[in-house]
Amino acid sequence: MLVSSEESYILWREDLGKPQMGGRGENSSPWSALRRVAPLMILASFIVCLVLYYVSPMGAAAVYAPSAASETTGLDSVTTEAYRKRLRIRGTQRRLPQALIIGVRKCGTRALLEMLNLHPHIQKNGMEMHFFDEDDRYANGLEWYRKKMPYSFDNQVTIEKTPSYFISREAPARIRAMNATIKLLLIVREPATRVVSDYTQIMETKLRKGKQVAPFHKRILTVDGEINDGFKAIQISQYAVHVLRWLREFPREQIHIINGDNLIRDPYAEINKVQQFLRLPPYITPDNFYFNETKGFYCMRNETFQKCLADAKGRPHPYVDPAVMSQLRKFFVPFNEQFYEMVGHDFGWPTS
Repeated sequence: MLVSSEESYILWREDLGKPQMGGRGENSSPWSALRRVAPLMILASFIVCLVLYYVSPMGAAAVYAPSAASETTGLDSVTTEAYRKRLRIRGTQRRLPQALIIGVRKCGTRALLEMLNLHPHIQKNGMEMHFFDEDDRYANGLEWYRKKMPYSFDNQVTIEKTPSYFISREAPARIRAMNATIKLLLIVREPATRVVSDYTQIMETKLRKGKQVAPFHKRILTVDGEINDGFKAIQISQYAVHVLRWLREFPREQIHIINGDNLIRDPYAEINKVQQFLRLPPYITPDNFYFNETKGFYCMRNETFQKCLADAKGRPHPYVDPAVMSQLRKFFVPFNEQFYEMVGHDFGWPTS
């Protein structure tokens, strides 16, 4: 059977199920293949550029990572904080803090920071910077300090927490030199209970390192049975001694004092006062807190996550002889009365 010359140019490809004109066929040309994959290549390039644009710390913009990043990513708090600092969204920048949690150690500074961070107008710096109380860090300058802060919007308040600022001789003047109108948050607890909490943390740290730990009464009492005011934990609880330095640099209305004992019992009542002090919209409500029966203290939640403090927070205290506790409370009475007068508020701490 003869086949015409025209028909000889018609080739069939079984995989396509249609005729291909010409000896090589239209779909087999390199240009045809390029036309088919071009949209995918463009899309892939766009995605790569988008990722680099948002993740690179040198990019023109980046995405703000939410405070619950550790819950969603499974990263530890240090890694999460480093992750957050690399990310930002257009319109944000690193700013010097407009508020500082200056202390007191073992009074609930971490709980205070995390609870405030429920507010969308708060941007926390999760790590203790020790910028104003350590000379070598302070020597790095304010620009170094600013670059350690998280990215924030214009309507957000950046907060940094370092409890040792409270007992530092240099910190008040250094902070005033940075910003004379900064808002200061000071959280306090009943001084004797604070000493026990401080001792508990010191004890657990030493035990983890395999070191010997002296009983509580031997740490706070001298061989003569008097209160050992050389013990740093006792010095920290002498609030009047330290707050005097702050009141020399800042007016009383710039220092908001949080009752740490009440923060444990009724967190919303204390956090709401802080919202007002910082002039924030009343975003945090009682629904943001719930009592965790297993842990024995309040935890936090919002629309997207819930969070409890680490197990190291709220750790049980060792047994303390009531007579020793009574002696310690009597020791703090004159310091407490002076503190009440200086800050204009009677906390009603026990006197024996």
